[in-house]
Amino acid sequence: MNDKGLIKRASRGDREAFAKVFSEIEQELYRVAYIYVRNRDDALDVVQETALRCFESAQMLRKKDYFRTWAVRIAINCAIDFLRKSGREVSFEGGEYIAQTTESAESEAVSRITLQSLLNLLDAPEKTVIILKYHYGYTFAEISQALKIPLGTAKSIHYRAIKKLRIEGGNYE
Repeated sequence: MNDKGLIKRASRGDREAFAKVFSEIEQELYRVAYIYVRNRDDALDVVQETALRCFESAQMLRKKDYFRTWAVRIAINCAIDFLRKSGREVSFEGGEYIAQTTESAESEAVSRITLQSLLNLLDAPEKTVIILKYHYGYTFAEISQALKIPLGTAKSIHYRAIKKLRIEGGNYE
């Protein structure tokens, strides 16, 4: 995602440039959508809606360096909108995309269950910050930009989530 010229062209409505830029992050957006909707077809629908929203509002992106972060935020919003429209609530069960390990299948299953149980202790903003921070490796500045919240708020949500996981998550050890 280093080609700022390509992103600039995409933000000006160049469909080819947008397709190239979007294709570079499409798999990441699919994983984000899947974490929320827990269904392949629904996640693909969310990615399609994300592509449409990104293309329609690309000219509004001020800092081209944050295209990936901006698109992830749109994907999160699309997934939450999808869940609301379908009458489902935001949940992070099915975190198989998060719990990737090279251990045995049995150990992997235990890790997945534990991770799912821990994520279920968090509210939606906390889950989102934890996933962006630890699964995708976002910095606090990127999280702040993606979620359109102040940097201090992103750090506070992170701190609160970690504290909650330490206190309530201790029951899972």
